[in-house]
Amino acid sequence: MIKMIRNLTSNRPKNIDSLHFLKTIDKWPSTHAKEWVENFVPRLCEQPDIWAIVIFGSVIRPNAKYCLDVDLLIIYQNDRPNFASPPLDVDIRSYRREDVESLITEGHEVLGWTIRFGEVFYEKDKYWSNLCDKWKDHLPLPSAKVADKRAERAKRLFEDIKVIGDEDAAEEQFIAMLTQMARACLIRSGIYPASRPELPEQLKSVGKHDLASQLEEVLQKRRELKV
Repeated sequence: MIKMIRNLTSNRPKNIDSLHFLKTIDKWPSTHAKEWVENFVPRLCEQPDIWAIVIFGSVIRPNAKYCLDVDLLIIYQNDRPNFASPPLDVDIRSYRREDVESLITEGHEVLGWTIRFGEVFYEKDKYWSNLCDKWKDHLPLPSAKVADKRAERAKRLFEDIKVIGDEDAAEEQFIAMLTQMARACLIRSGIYPASRPELPEQLKSVGKHDLASQLEEVLQKRRELKV
């Protein structure tokens, strides 16, 4: 089980704590992603404008049998942190501290998902812990209409790219389309969508077996190709 490390202060050895946390993660999309994150996180912890670093997504979800990428959330103050471009299977989302609560109020998908399912391994002055305590019992669901629009956009891209003949890029858009369709369906059922590998089981729980099977099949194919 992943042990959550909270309440780090400037008087504690941040690098040691962060590395210890990272070593408890037992599934990574690639060795390159693992090494990049293990080098990146301790250095980022030392920057004074960083208020929280949170990991989220299938990499830490106990019900996700595998993960295809690593998701990191960074909350900062003043200037956006600069860092080298991560590998393709590491996705970093950065938000200004001043904007966070208004975005959550609007049903921001990433921030809401991270509050609900993320694991914090660095925070300043209990910032992330206090934020989670404030919002955990009345977190707005993401917008189903936004998910619908994303699904439509992915569908159009899939059809356009398919004509060009780029099978890999077309498959990515097809997966994105099914993912957004799944999220829209779950949100309308009052269920907060979990990580992508968990979506098929969530869909089955609300009787959407056809969509669940489609998504399960393409995700399995993508995983096999990656392996």
